[in-house]
Amino acid sequence: MRRDRDGIDVSHWEGKIDFRKVKEAGIRIVYIKATQGSDIVDPEFERNYRDADREGLHIGFYHFVTARDLAEAKEEAAFFYEKIRGKNQHARPAMDFEQFGNLTRQEIRDISVHFLRELRRDFGHRPAIYTDSSNASTTFDDDRLREYPLWIAEYGVTKPDMENPWRRWSGWQYTDRGRVKGISGRVDRDHFRDEILYRE
Repeated sequence: MRRDRDGIDVSHWEGKIDFRKVKEAGIRIVYIKATQGSDIVDPEFERNYRDADREGLHIGFYHFVTARDLAEAKEEAAFFYEKIRGKNQHARPAMDFEQFGNLTRQEIRDISVHFLRELRRDFGHRPAIYTDSSNASTTFDDDRLREYPLWIAEYGVTKPDMENPWRRWSGWQYTDRGRVKGISGRVDRDHFRDEILYRE
């Protein structure tokens, strides 16, 4: 079995990134924020993709969900897919749903399932779910979601709490205060297992 791969996840908050230095620092997988809601594209999405792809890094994209009903979930999945289709990518597209407003747990789960199913239908591969350890065990504890690989966030621990329906993580964001050459400030650091990839 291959060892876990070092990774980062980035958006416009990291500014201009030197991906050559990032690769030289040992990073192998980079998740790039692509979209948010149904009409927002991350300002650094295209440049981050172009520069990371040029360096031969394994690339994945994530979408920040703001949907409040099933129709909006469908719209957001289509918007995300439209922006990432045709791009070189090796890691599963990921759903980042963390701001719930007044939604009930059941509504959150239903929106998540709808978004992921729409994306899977369009993309042809199972997407991944990004969430923190607390929400993995209390908000997303739905059998319909277990088929989607889990990218879990938990900081300051030697391993994440997996008392949740998945029992095994595919990605682990272990700090939001990491340092990597090529990035001037702090950056999220991750470990990724092979199952976060849909192809080599």
